[in-house]
Amino acid sequence: MTPTLLRTLLAGALLVLAGLQAAGPLQAQSAAGWQRFESAEGRFKVDFPGKPVIKRGRLRIETGDIPSAWHTAGDGAEATYDVRYSDYPGTVMAKLTPAMLLEAARDGLLAQSRGQLVSEKSVGMGKVAVRDLEIVGADGMRYRFRLLLVDNRLYQLTAMAQPPARPDEERFFRSFQLTGMALR
Repeated sequence: MTPTLLRTLLAGALLVLAGLQAAGPLQAQSAAGWQRFESAEGRFKVDFPGKPVIKRGRLRIETGDIPSAWHTAGDGAEATYDVRYSDYPGTVMAKLTPAMLLEAARDGLLAQSRGQLVSEKSVGMGKVAVRDLEIVGADGMRYRFRLLLVDNRLYQLTAMAQPPARPDEERFFRSFQLTGMALR
């Protein structure tokens, strides 16, 4: 991978993650409890602790703009759950492997949180490249991530809270499904 391409990918990963710490945990949205959310545009289903806040935008990287969307809900107990996805152009995807893109995303997460990587696990699921990460940020915040690369779309699932791990994290991660494609 060329230094320019690596900078492009890291810049994109950092922009995708830019709202992570600044947003912080959302206030209680869980009056209705955990509920199934489906995004036709995002091609996924997931359980959230309440109705998610949805934002769409375009992220600028060296090679142009990348469409991105994020869906975020808080559990009312200082934890935030988030699904983000970004579509990388074919010209970028043609120059790297799935592992290279997931590594760049991991490095961007570490840089953004200024934290330490606690654990990392690569999982192959057919056509879907998956990487699970746990990071403890410089602020003591615990971030658990699942990165999924499907064709040119990078999904980032995040559970963010002060330690210790929350039981609902498993519910969130296990509930995620790609529409029309089984992960399990």
